[in-house]
Amino acid sequence: MLRYLYDAISGAGRQSLSVEGIDRLISNAAHSTLLTRRRSRIILARIRFLSIVFFLALLIGFLADLYAFPRETYEMLGICRGLIALLFLALFFGISNGETMRDAYRALGIFFAILLTFQALFQPLLDVTDISSISGVAAAGYVLFPFLIAVCFGLFPLTVKEVVLALVLFFTVQVMILILLPEQANPHQRLGIFLVLVVVGILSSLSAISQLLYLSLLVDQASIDSLTQCYSRNSGEEIIDVQFKIAKREKSPLSVVFVDLDNFKAINDRYGHDAGDRVLAVAATHMRRNGRGSDVLIRWGGEEFVILLPNTDIQGAVQSIRRLRNIGLGTRPGGDFMTASYGIAEMQTSEANSWTALIDLADDQMYQAKSRGGNDISCGGNIENPKAKFNDS
Repeated sequence: MLRYLYDAISGAGRQSLSVEGIDRLISNAAHSTLLTRRRSRIILARIRFLSIVFFLALLIGFLADLYAFPRETYEMLGICRGLIALLFLALFFGISNGETMRDAYRALGIFFAILLTFQALFQPLLDVTDISSISGVAAAGYVLFPFLIAVCFGLFPLTVKEVVLALVLFFTVQVMILILLPEQANPHQRLGIFLVLVVVGILSSLSAISQLLYLSLLVDQASIDSLTQCYSRNSGEEIIDVQFKIAKREKSPLSVVFVDLDNFKAINDRYGHDAGDRVLAVAATHMRRNGRGSDVLIRWGGEEFVILLPNTDIQGAVQSIRRLRNIGLGTRPGGDFMTASYGIAEMQTSEANSWTALIDLADDQMYQAKSRGGNDISCGGNIENPKAKFNDS
């Protein structure tokens, strides 16, 4: 069933199904830093756009209500419209600086809370008990408003867990509103409205999940280096920027390792670029296997890589690279072991004021290791031995 749903949403063949792909659709726990940031930005941007759209629509609705309802009802609806319009305007300006999923969840919750509050306010005022008696565009618009809320779910890239939680809350509110309708309301119409809402909600949920799938595929295509399956430099810089801000805000350690494969040019010159590509791919595989789930491997350019180690101090980074040297980076075409020069820098101890400065420091340390003949580790920072040499070969 999961395979069928995945293929139906993605439009791809069965070969596209993977555990990682399914996990990313079910929960955000499997999302990369890059996917999380792009998704949060999309959600916040769309909420801002919808907020201003609803704000303008509510203002225009004053004129429609004027010709559709008696004065007393019009005045009460006008108060409701004015209050909700101000809330949408406040939401539009309130999320201008957000860019995290926490900001996105908060904005989503406020957005749908405003919509449901408006429905809860106008529902008793209109006292609609028979859909067949509805006349006029304005009155019909109020009746169709719950379906508009359900459709809005399909406008955001959401996981299965997020969609299920949202629908449960939405249908709970709708059931409560239907229960509070006057007793003379047609029970068959109540049930019909609810069933149609369920169908619309399910279809909107599929749209939300499919948006997440396509977004994740686009992020992968744009951010992953096809040869080494590492992050490309552009996407890697964005991830480093995010992690640097998090580490600075939380005052947590953040280490980067600049890696340069030793004498790589000789491989291309003697054996050709195809052989060099194979060496790069194998070396990247070993570096990826050595890392933790939170570590990020970036192909910086040519034979250079950057390893990002969140929540890792400089001693932990050295231990990780020593472990990598024991595992090895594969072999050269001639049969010799592939080696590399490693430069390590840590944000807190180096007191780097930007992620670019931290990368430059790790790059300088790498060149120090390279100047000693390669196959070496060098680290920098305000520690007891700021430019220590770790040559344990």
